[in-house]
Amino acid sequence: MKYFEMSAVLAEQSIKNRSLTIAVFGQGKMGLPISVVFLEAGYKVVGVDINPELVENLNKGLVPEIREPGVIEGIRKGIESTRYYATMSIEQALEDADIIVIIIPIIVDDDKIPNLNPLTELMEKIGSNLKKGHILIQETTLPIGTTEDVILPILEIHSGLTAGVDFGLGFSPERTYSGRVLKDITENYPKIIGGINLKSTDRMALFYSSFVQKGVIETSSAKTAETVKVFKGVYRDINIAIANELAKIAEKLDVDFYEVRKAVNSEPSGNLLLPGAGVGGHCIPVYPHFLIQTAKNLGVKPTIIQAGREVNMSMPQHVINKIIQGLTYLDKDIKTSKIALLGLSYRGNVKEHRYSPSIDIIRILNDDQLNVYLHDPLYKPEEIKEIVSVNFSENLEEVLTEADCIILLADHKDYEKSLVSKMESLANKPYIFIDTRNIYEIEETEERKVYRIGV
Repeated sequence: MKYFEMSAVLAEQSIKNRSLTIAVFGQGKMGLPISVVFLEAGYKVVGVDINPELVENLNKGLVPEIREPGVIEGIRKGIESTRYYATMSIEQALEDADIIVIIIPIIVDDDKIPNLNPLTELMEKIGSNLKKGHILIQETTLPIGTTEDVILPILEIHSGLTAGVDFGLGFSPERTYSGRVLKDITENYPKIIGGINLKSTDRMALFYSSFVQKGVIETSSAKTAETVKVFKGVYRDINIAIANELAKIAEKLDVDFYEVRKAVNSEPSGNLLLPGAGVGGHCIPVYPHFLIQTAKNLGVKPTIIQAGREVNMSMPQHVINKIIQGLTYLDKDIKTSKIALLGLSYRGNVKEHRYSPSIDIIRILNDDQLNVYLHDPLYKPEEIKEIVSVNFSENLEEVLTEADCIILLADHKDYEKSLVSKMESLANKPYIFIDTRNIYEIEETEERKVYRIGV
């Protein structure tokens, strides 16, 4: 008998005894940490993925190097204790599992429309193997209404079972920050949950409450839980856009945005965020497009949401404009100048380049056939070749040598201590330093012109 089919008393006992098995679909940058959370909570885990090499390596204890503390050790302990195994077989995974957790990415196409095909194809396969008593929980952020309007009917059609009666279904978004995923799930935030009916929500609450220290927030429906995650991402995107737009205005006013920001934020109602080269990652640049499309379908004009996206997407070009401005000021020919970019990742100390502003900046510079070099301590040359076309070196000194313009794009720890001294000794004097992260308080000299976003 599987979890959703159990009586309330038996379900509570199975949680207490940790006698349940969780199938986690997607063993990537989020799926592996989530699997470790379940393992550390005492449950058995089946990791399901479509990558045969990854599955084979995981079963050997060869865990991909993801920069999440505790993940590699957690998977290896799970294998050693026989509480974890990886598989490509949906049939095998669902035979063993009581709870099904989905964490595969949803991307947008070139027209910024969410592509649900990988998800719907997976749901068809899961539906064909779904058994009475399963409960399926979607943790990947979805366009609002997807759980009830898309996933539910597919599962019912392919399983012949009734959602909410024969199997449970709900949505519970991951609420994490790269680099601290395990702590975010278990310690830092309550878990948002919403089922398609009361029993689905109750069983989700019972499960997550067994290891989430701050408990759960039960919403009235899966659709409501979906809305919470999308709205939060949109809110963040818009507030970053406000900071970016105000920073641009501050530059024209010849005032220091950071001085203004500090004063504004000195009162409780002030919460100006930091500007930058753009917005990256797999979340914030994507979720607004979920809502934009939904709003249009509902006949609502998403004016502010679209404007926020436009502002944030304009920031790579703003950085390019600063490069041109600086080289012109120094009377240097941009066509022959060496431009050094520091950081491919969208954020410091995180190996994640999806939608990174650095990629857009490289593309624009490449279109003009400029002399561009890239350094990022988190990436290897073979990885860079698959991501972007650029001169790349693992040696920071090589990238900085005779550079005419140096742009800091990711605030990696590797750059904190010695970057300024290396620039001073290696760059082609005079040179430009553009600090898009505002982490260096260095003065301009005759040999160094300094720019920041908002100054």
